[in-house]
Amino acid sequence: MLKIGLFILIVACLALLLGLLYISFKMLRETQQKQKEQNRTAAKPEYQLHPKLKQKQHKK
Repeated sequence: MLKIGLFILIVACLALLLGLLYISFKMLRETQQKQKEQNRTAAKPEYQLHPKLKQKQHKK
């Protein structure tokens, strides 16, 4: 009787673990898709050069 209970407990834990893995990967995919959408729609930031680099560019 104890072995059967232990077997059922292990199967339940494995099912719970697989369910959590499924949910986490689903959430990860949703987050990645949202990030891709934001990257597409967002304007790229304009970077400013360091003053010494600006001077080098002007000298050329």
